Amino acid sequence: MINRIVVASNNSAKTEEIKAVFKEFGVDVINYRDILNEKQFPEESINDQLKNAIQKATYIKNSLDNEYILADDTGAYFSAFPDRFGLTTARELKRLKLHSIDEENNYLLNLYKPGMDRSAYLEALFVLISPSNKVYVAKGRGGKLITKSPRGKYSDGFDKIFEAENKKTFAEMPMNERIIYSHRGRAAQSLLELLGYRI
Repeated sequence: MINRIVVASNNSAKTEEIKAVFKEFGVDVINYRDILNEKQFPEESINDQLKNAIQKATYIKNSLDNEYILADDTGAYFSAFPDRFGLTTARELKRLKLHSIDEENNYLLNLYKPGMDRSAYLEALFVLISPSNKVYVAKGRGGKLITKSPRGKYSDGFDKIFEAENKKTFAEMPMNERIIYSHRGRAAQSLLELLGYRI
């Protein structure tokens, strides 16, 4: 079994969530910056999720040859806005110069008018490269719709506005429940099953 997984990301919040998700399955996760100096990743594609994740994982794998390297590429998809967001959600919100996660959530909620389709989901794609350079790919989708207002105390960000099949937002679920419904929880389970774990 794997001793640890190293995350190829400069996003501390993303790393902490991935770390918490894998902890529920008994797997240790660290960020590559715990081992190396911070690096500037190559520019990402706006429409190729697999390419983005492989590129990030390979970039760090070149410096940490004996580690299991994990990269994540996640998109947010809103039925009401089929030509916006997706893999470029974070970049689009950053360009708007919003000052907090709460402002980002409020911006998205205010896009909706009465009667608009609120169905939406988050999709995470994980790429793991082993020390022997074997590549594993797993995908997870979570969320059914966008709420009318933020809810939940267990986490922040989009977790407060994406509601799952159980009618709770991700932020209304502690991690041991959230991994059953969330995009990254489902991606992690699929990945570990590919690696031979019995979940």
